[in-house]
Amino acid sequence: MKSHTVPKKLLEQFAYNDPVTRSKRLWRYQKGQAPRGRVAPKAATRWDGHFANPANAATEFILEKQLERETEHPVNQFIETIGYRTFVLQQSHVRALTGYVTMLFNRSRARRAASQGHADIMIEAFRSLRSDQQRLSELIGKHTMDIVGHGSDVRMVTREEVIAAIDSTIAAHSDADEPQRRYIQAVETMLKYRDEKMLNGAWNIIYAEPDKPFVIGDAPVVTWERNEKNLLNFGLGFGQPNVEVFLPVSPTTGLHILPTVVRTRRVITPTTDEVNMSQAMFATTYCFTNVRSDDLDAKLQTHFGKIRIGIEAFSVRHIDYKKLLFDILMGRLPQAA
Repeated sequence: MKSHTVPKKLLEQFAYNDPVTRSKRLWRYQKGQAPRGRVAPKAATRWDGHFANPANAATEFILEKQLERETEHPVNQFIETIGYRTFVLQQSHVRALTGYVTMLFNRSRARRAASQGHADIMIEAFRSLRSDQQRLSELIGKHTMDIVGHGSDVRMVTREEVIAAIDSTIAAHSDADEPQRRYIQAVETMLKYRDEKMLNGAWNIIYAEPDKPFVIGDAPVVTWERNEKNLLNFGLGFGQPNVEVFLPVSPTTGLHILPTVVRTRRVITPTTDEVNMSQAMFATTYCFTNVRSDDLDAKLQTHFGKIRIGIEAFSVRHIDYKKLLFDILMGRLPQAA
């Protein structure tokens, strides 16, 4: 089954009316290739098996329909009017858009690709824990005390038993399907999540000129912070200080979201070139808009694919997963933020 990563209705906002096909079409920009016209919005970001669940083949269709019903449909009711200069964002719009933006980030191919890196980090942490003699000894003591506490026959848990349990966990997480399973679990979890900092933040509409339009990438939700020297640091988490969130919604309109986080710098309205640069940087393969422009193509070409989720942006390498796993195995659950 082919599933959508960027909804058709959003892509249609960037389309032009093609006189040959008598339908909406997009100009597609791609690294190392000339712009291509006549790309249909319904197929532009549709990928085979994107939401496939190795454990349940029916999940893909169910998840696609759930995303459409719960996150796309509420926004589709007003998305065409956001570009009107008279449009005013109401709280009902913001509530719908909060879930929409969250899921646009999580349903992208860029986010899906990061699941492999996350799985590798977890396996690395388990292997490191397996060779840590001090922590193995603490685990042995903990599980021995658990046996005593449950009134079982008193005996010492062996090092071999603890290592075997870790090896079993490593094997269970080393399956080739593990990254995809983790990705589907993440999408399903985020469907139930409401980002309060985004919901209660400042939502602004920014504009571009028709002859110098915004593009939309295949990973359209991007973040940055602007430092003291007016340079942009990309890929901050949605709850980080000074983070700004962007989503183009048409060639002439975009959303500029300021979550309720600590802010130590003056916020500057981004330029069209800055937004387009970020769209190209985060794109896995494509950017789209309604016109063909050699100048626009030249600007996008220098930035395509520079930011990869989990590597250059939104990295989890700073987290001590070995300690985190050890604490969980010791019964010390992580404290909620």
